[in-house]
Amino acid sequence: MNMLRARHWACLLALLCAAPSAEGRAPPVADAPALTAEWLPDGTEFVVVPQTGVATASLRLVVRTGASRDPVGKEGLAHLLEHLVFHGSHDLSGTELRNRVEATGGTLNAFTSAQSTVYALDVPAKEFPALARDVLRMVTSPEIPGGKRLERELGIIKTESIYHFSRESLSTQVEEAMFQSVSMENALIGTIESRARITRDDLLAFYTRHYVTSNISLVFTGATTVEEARRLVDTAYRLPPALPEEAVSSVTETAIYPVEQHTRAPSTFIAQGYPISREDRGTCRVVADLVQLRLLREVHLKEPIVSSMRVLCINLRGNDLLLAFAYTRSIDGARLPYLMQETFDTLALRPPSAPERKLLEQRSQRLSELLLAEGPELADTVAALASEPRQGELVNLGVLQPARVPTPAVLKSFVRRNFQEDRAVRITSSPLEG
Repeated sequence: MNMLRARHWACLLALLCAAPSAEGRAPPVADAPALTAEWLPDGTEFVVVPQTGVATASLRLVVRTGASRDPVGKEGLAHLLEHLVFHGSHDLSGTELRNRVEATGGTLNAFTSAQSTVYALDVPAKEFPALARDVLRMVTSPEIPGGKRLERELGIIKTESIYHFSRESLSTQVEEAMFQSVSMENALIGTIESRARITRDDLLAFYTRHYVTSNISLVFTGATTVEEARRLVDTAYRLPPALPEEAVSSVTETAIYPVEQHTRAPSTFIAQGYPISREDRGTCRVVADLVQLRLLREVHLKEPIVSSMRVLCINLRGNDLLLAFAYTRSIDGARLPYLMQETFDTLALRPPSAPERKLLEQRSQRLSELLLAEGPELADTVAALASEPRQGELVNLGVLQPARVPTPAVLKSFVRRNFQEDRAVRITSSPLEG
């Protein structure tokens, strides 16, 4: 399947909704669905979030291994394997399964990132049991073809690399700068040369090593139940229980701070922010909204400098960060880095005003309501959380609760702990650089 960077970052952006800390916890949303999260006897993480009033059900099969585990010299293997899994199992062709999903108006897709590979199904509730069963069978007992079909898929990926990857994207630059990695394009889909070195034996070995029960999370959301999800796992999940020696270690890559990068580009792209502690995730969610509100007022309403602006709490390769992203073609874009940094620097000195507090509370409530009403959105959010390098199971989904706007004391404490100059992230590409 096509692996779009947009889909990958949709999952990362969903981490904006990570669990709130105790100091930023808000009352639960009425009628919020219960979360079931547990380890099955075979080592699989089993997560179910039933939702009332939705017409669809969703499945996310999360393999907590992605392109960062590609063998050296064979970059692009994890993504190629994702494509080949969709050719189907020995008892069901991928084409037949996709046609059945499309006939219901549903979607079947997959996407590979540095840390994970996620297979996604969203279909009407009535059709979900049969189609989810076949998706589970396909991913857990794929045929993984070689020969002409492997060559054909390599050609598809070559075309995909032309149309779906941009070296000027903020997501690409942030990961490359923070982790001093090779081109993310090359890291995710490889080069023509690295993909040409991949054999079917390589693919089978990678699948055997990483597609093991202890490295997989099964996420069910929407119009489904815990009982229905258990039946699907019992009847369609074909991986044998993982042995202790098959455990895949969880790896968090550490960035070298401060992160400073200035490159020349036709337009101005900027990313600025700081790493944050995991305990501050809940507070970060509202702080990001506050920073965005103030930045938009300065660079979009007062002076229309930016074409787009987002401030997000995201997780990159196991690292939590608060990052402000901006894009512009305006000649005044050279002022953006200074205006953005000033907003960060004055945050603790300017607690939310009454109008700002009201807007932040409304946004948080709407976000929670949206996720409760949309099975696929919630599925992507939970899958993103499940994809993270971590210890332990998912025991709380703060996304189901509106986050509380921090008091002046909480905001000041958050800034003091996390906005450290020697850990700043500043990435700028513009026509004036270089």
